[in-house]
Amino acid sequence: MHCHNFLLGHIEVEVQGGAYDLHNFYNASAVQHDVLKGSLTLTFNRLQQDWVPAEEARQIILSFSQLSYFCADARELNAFESDLGCVHAIGVVEAGAATETFYLSDQFPADHHLVIEFTSGLILRLQAQEAQCALFF
Repeated sequence: MHCHNFLLGHIEVEVQGGAYDLHNFYNASAVQHDVLKGSLTLTFNRLQQDWVPAEEARQIILSFSQLSYFCADARELNAFESDLGCVHAIGVVEAGAATETFYLSDQFPADHHLVIEFTSGLILRLQAQEAQCALFF
């Protein structure tokens, strides 16, 4: 997967030298999968808490195109509402390996799948040709 002008970290996205902490400062508000276009869009909104820095982006949108693989594992039934969109970890897994064997890495090999795990237990696994990150202030 080629990430245009951004990097994915263990719980953040890095854009133009700035790190945006998806775990502590943002909550996912939408996951949109377009089967016909082979795309996936994740929308994160800044938390409205006093401890969240005012200079954080208001919204972050991650867009993945030319999907060759996508699946979602269900969240826990007893998850707290505040945990539903909170990113727990971003990692990778070999294409043929079980999702739960994903690992954290600073390198995202092109032949691996991306895994995004939320504290609610929701797990997204995907392989895409291209990825983009848009920040809105």
